[in-house]
Order: sequence, then structure tokens, then C-alpha cells
Amino acid sequence: MMIDYHMHLEKGPFSTEWWEKFYQREVENGIEECGISEHAHRFREARGIYDHLPYTEKWCDSSLEEYVDFVTQLKKDYPVKLGIEMDYLPEKESEIKDFLMRYDVFDYVLGSVHWLQSGFGFDIDPNDPRWSNDLEEIFFDYFDRVKRAIHSGLFDIIAHIDLIKLWGVPLPAHIDDIYMDMGRIISASNAALEINTSGLRRPVKEIYPSPRFLKTISQFDVPITFGSDAHLPEDAGRFIRDACTLAKELGFKTILTFNKRKPTPVLLT
Repeated sequence: MMIDYHMHLEKGPFSTEWWEKFYQREVENGIEECGISEHAHRFREARGIYDHLPYTEKWCDSSLEEYVDFVTQLKKDYPVKLGIEMDYLPEKESEIKDFLMRYDVFDYVLGSVHWLQSGFGFDIDPNDPRWSNDLEEIFFDYFDRVKRAIHSGLFDIIAHIDLIKLWGVPLPAHIDDIYMDMGRIISASNAALEINTSGLRRPVKEIYPSPRFLKTISQFDVPITFGSDAHLPEDAGRFIRDACTLAKELGFKTILTFNKRKPTPVLLT
């Protein structure tokens, strides 16, 4: 079974016409079940989580109710799940927990890290002067936040676990130790690991986690999901088939599908 649990409709309206453009590409790419996972920062209801960041006024302007109603209607005619991608912000952990308890409507919650200390949105601008800081410290801060996201127990799936590499920056000398540590941590949790193909569209030109990272994680009993992280129809389901082939070659056997945040293991075939 091939799934794509990571796509965003944010560049267009909540309309069947816009959704159909994504879905047709998913079908062409062999995807049997997909999930829409809008960024939580898109919604007014999440403003209290993002109000300390510089983009809040620009981002938090859509209705969560409209999104939920739209995907709920789609479910009647399409094999689609209702998800959300929530940033892990350690200083806002209690607010994130409250949000997910209040809006207990999702089939799954993706957890991700896009923000580091001092509001450094590292994936926004490769020319941000903060990238000239010590890369070891940047990587340490990033993976420390990913660890805390996993330990929080708030998320069903950990998305693009090594996103920090997206601009093709040099990796720390001890990166294999980081990979092994992350493998142990996620295998001891209840979270699934997302294999995200969008890195192939970024300067780094490889999936998240990298094949090297994925090989390390394959030593542990970690269930997986797949995501194209499409923001445009042409990227929906893109490279998922190749990612499935790699996962099987590395010995992964199980993917998780979700319904109302309850996982169901499915054989990776």
C-alpha cells in the first residue's frame, strides 16, 4: 500500500476543483490513501501558539472550522484523511496540548520543527545571517527540539526529521551519533517516522531522513509513513514510489495508517 500523508492546499482555496488537481496526481503516482495536513499556523484558532513569532499576523488568518468541514466532505468521495502539521515550540508546549485537546477532530497530527532559538525560521531564507553561526550549535538546537517533540507525546508522526539540512549545509562531524540517538528515541516512542520526499526538490537533493540516516534507523523497530509535502499539485505523490522501494530495501516492513488518531499497521508491499 502506498500512502501520502503530507500535503498542503494553502496556495489555493478549500475547493473541490483545487483539491482535484492534487488528487489526480496522487492517483497517477499510485497513491492509494492520502492525507491533507495543513500547517497549524494557517489558522486563527492557533494564533496563541504562534503569537511570539514574526509571521503571526500574516499567517494565522484562515478558519479551522472551514478546513475541517471541507475535508470531512471530501472523505465521502475520496480516500483522504484529515491531518494537521503542528510546529513543536517548546515554550508553547502547553498551548499545543490544549489546542489538540480542544480540536480533537484529526486523523493524525504531524509534528515538525521549523523554528530555533530567537525565532530563527531556518527554512525560510538560505541567506539569513544566522546561518553564519556555528553549524554544530544550529544542528544541536534543531535535534534537541526534535527529541523534545518526540518525548512530548503530542504527535502521531514525526515529519521530515532532518529538515535542518535543506539548504545543503555541511553536516556535523558527529552526525552518525545523532542519527543513532534519534533512532533509539523514536523507536522507544509511540510515534511513526515520516519518509518525506520533498528534500529532493530542495538544494540538498535528498529525502528526509537521508538514506544514510534511514539506514541507521532501520536497525530499530520503527513504523513509517510517507509524505510528498506537496504545496502544489505537480508535487503530490512525487517520488513516493522510489521512497517505498528504498524503505523495503532497508528492511522496513510496516507502515501506519490512521483514523481518529488510532494507528493501524499495514504491510509495506
